[in-house]
Amino acid sequence: MRFGVTLVLLGLSGAVPADPRPAGGVPMPVPAGAVKGDFDGDGAPELAWAVPPPLTPGGMDCVGECRCSVQFSNPAIKPLAIGKYIGGALTNLGDLNNDGKDDLGVLPDWFTSCWRSYLVFSYAHGRWAYAVPPFAVHCNEMESGVKPIEKDPAHPGYVIERYSEFTEAGIVVKTKSVAVN
Repeated sequence: MRFGVTLVLLGLSGAVPADPRPAGGVPMPVPAGAVKGDFDGDGAPELAWAVPPPLTPGGMDCVGECRCSVQFSNPAIKPLAIGKYIGGALTNLGDLNNDGKDDLGVLPDWFTSCWRSYLVFSYAHGRWAYAVPPFAVHCNEMESGVKPIEKDPAHPGYVIERYSEFTEAGIVVKTKSVAVN
């Protein structure tokens, strides 16, 4: 039952992809919504997926701490603790910092509120770190298909960040170029 709740919370559906690095040569199913990328830069693809905390039967509270993590099909990649969330949508952002590894975007889920902190992670030296500091996005921005972050073609080593801000005109999307770690 928890698996079904997880899929609903993450807004995921569809076929379950096969693990590209199965142990013993037998494909292992992973949750729908997994993203594929070369997150460790070894030239072989991995899958990444969010693992939400268990929820109470009503689905409006966590059993224990509300902590979400991201797991990887390659056991050599350490799981990524994304914080006090109940799930999240993952995006392979490509190689934002030109280190030969794909970077991972996370739009965390919570029980309420359309405001989120968009998280961008890079994997280096066996650990995960923010590629840029978290920035605010609103569900209006995400639902309208705005890409929250991408390489800045005019400035090597920088990314274009699209963030939401509440102004007198309402919630607006603003853009800035920031250095990537």
